[in-house]
Amino acid sequence: MADGRRRLVIVGAGGFGREVAWLVDDINRSRPTWELLGFVDDQATGKTVEGHPILGDRSCLANLSPRPWIVCSIGDPRVRKRVVDVLSADGYQFATLVHPTVCMSRFVRVGCGSVVSAGVVVSTNVTIGRHVILELGCRVAHDSVLGDFASLMVGVNIAGEVNVETGCYIGAGATVINRVSVGEWSIIGAGAAVVKDIPPRVVAVGVPARPIRTLDD
Repeated sequence: MADGRRRLVIVGAGGFGREVAWLVDDINRSRPTWELLGFVDDQATGKTVEGHPILGDRSCLANLSPRPWIVCSIGDPRVRKRVVDVLSADGYQFATLVHPTVCMSRFVRVGCGSVVSAGVVVSTNVTIGRHVILELGCRVAHDSVLGDFASLMVGVNIAGEVNVETGCYIGAGATVINRVSVGEWSIIGAGAAVVKDIPPRVVAVGVPARPIRTLDD
């Protein structure tokens, strides 16, 4: 656009995708940055309830010229990685979106394609990987690492020196105490309290959180 805004498409028109559109609106109110073209979604059609257009499925991206930036707003880490891998192979660039209300140390590193939602607080010396989702009101304390494709749902609390490995999904309101690791691609249930290391590829629930089943690769 003439004002220098970059064209943006959101992949995934579900509830979180619509929150990402709100995030983009708030970024633009602070400083005009993005021209939101709409959503692509393999299932939804028409418009979102807010009136944003759903452009079609992912194949419609090939018809957009010049190529837009992409942000993938699919909450399931495994699905998000599959979609991102395809779009990366096709050469798309990914937007990193941080809401203006986020309280974040200057010693935080945020990877490409990640989304940090309204009300999030991130302390010092924290690494947020690529294509990570931090939903509304999450808290991440000092010296923690969030691996690529991790998803932290609303109100998750991560204490200091925690390692959340690649592809973990941590449900709403869960807490992970200091110096604990959550193994790659594991799922932590909503409201759980993680007080010891969780192995890779399991579902863990409860207070304290315990694995209840293993996930397929």
